[in-house]
Amino acid sequence: MTAEFWAAAVTALWTGVITSVSPCPLATNIAALTYISKHSGSHKLAVLGHGLLYALGRALAYIVIGFLIVKSLLSAPAFSFFMQKYGNQALSPILVLAGMYMLDMFGRGFEGFNVFDLSRFKARAGAFSSLFMGLIFALAFCPISAALYFGVIIPLAAGNAAPLSLPLLYGLGTALPVIGLAVALDFGLKKVSAITGLAGKFERYAKPATGWIFVAAGVYLGLKYIFGVI
Repeated sequence: MTAEFWAAAVTALWTGVITSVSPCPLATNIAALTYISKHSGSHKLAVLGHGLLYALGRALAYIVIGFLIVKSLLSAPAFSFFMQKYGNQALSPILVLAGMYMLDMFGRGFEGFNVFDLSRFKARAGAFSSLFMGLIFALAFCPISAALYFGVIIPLAAGNAAPLSLPLLYGLGTALPVIGLAVALDFGLKKVSAITGLAGKFERYAKPATGWIFVAAGVYLGLKYIFGVI
């Protein structure tokens, strides 16, 4: 595997983590896990088990969408040739724009979409219910998750001919904080304000740092592959 692929793999995993602790996805995850904690029974590890299933559902949604989109794009000879020849040039402005978006350079007017209602999940959050909840909530893209997934992960996966591995790593990245929240709930940290406070502090520093890294990476690719000065 090339250095470019490993860099893309780290980017996909970290972008998933940043997506999951952004306000809109984080609010969805906390709402789902709080509901699960109230309806998963009295067994000590029940919340953790259902949290893992919920995280698996989220990861599966990103994997399936990414695989279908990237595989379809790569099956078109013209697009495949374009990505092989111009992939790094095309990725340069995408990373710069994604970084600028994460740095709120386009304004703070975007809001999440409250598409799905937890009340449809009945009295007890069974195993299938938790898995399905994660799958459905992942499909309820917020602006930040849609921008990062379709604007960064899909081009990275197409440029590296990795229709499965990079969406998988992104899905795992989004699942890691969810699993952490499930562990917190399982050990009795049930106050949503405490959980959101910790995640908010992490996101406050990690998101702008990641944004600047994206901008720097995009500028580097542009200087190297577009302008040829490096």
